[in-house]
Amino acid sequence: MVIESIDNIDVAYELGKINNIYMPITDTVYDVIYNGLKPEEAVNRLMTKQKKCEWE
Repeated sequence: MVIESIDNIDVAYELGKINNIYMPITDTVYDVIYNGLKPEEAVNRLMTKQKKCEWE
């Protein structure tokens, strides 16, 4: 199976960090691909994250 845009996740992750942009989905996908986060843990992280205003 081919994952579209897998080559771009590291760029999106770095741009988010450089520009201090809150991107929980990008951060979690990055952790799955590069840091060994288990997919089950990734889903749990995203589904139980603290709610906050996304544009602050």
